[in-house]
Amino acid sequence: MTDLPPRRRGRPTKEEAAAREAAAKAAAEKDAEEGAFLDEILSAPVQARKTKLQPDEDTLRALSELAKLFCTQDEAAGVLGVSRRTLVSFLSEHEVARDAWDDGQQRAKVSLRRKQMALADKNAPASIFLGKNYLGQKDENHTNLSVKTEAAQMTEEQLLEIAARAPAVPRTPPKKESVH
Repeated sequence: MTDLPPRRRGRPTKEEAAAREAAAKAAAEKDAEEGAFLDEILSAPVQARKTKLQPDEDTLRALSELAKLFCTQDEAAGVLGVSRRTLVSFLSEHEVARDAWDDGQQRAKVSLRRKQMALADKNAPASIFLGKNYLGQKDENHTNLSVKTEAAQMTEEQLLEIAARAPAVPRTPPKKESVH
């Protein structure tokens, strides 16, 4: 990662602008290289399924790149030409392969979070959707049902209004008595 000068208010200096432009260009080149690698894997002709995977450099890189796209293990297995069961066994037997898969998923989350932050100013619903589905974010609803009046002194309309605001509680069916 390139050491960039800290951000400051106002117009950036020529040096700061050049450093940021160079960093953006390097990131774009890296993305293009990764995209070319995936394109090469995906364009390979379909071959008979392999019965075993080897933790070589190409396989580990492919696993990492597929994980960066949030591919499922089924999808990754299909691209690698193995069954899902073979891929799961491979990931459990080879720690380096599991690390490559996990690293790819973590990088995907970081990338998604960065894009979410950039998108948040322009499209809030898309940002919320991505956050909930991939980053484990959720809405929290807090209902305050504190009532200062006793139920006996309330009208039926007031009681119904309070009941309507209460969160739904799942009802458990009554227990059946067993006859012996």
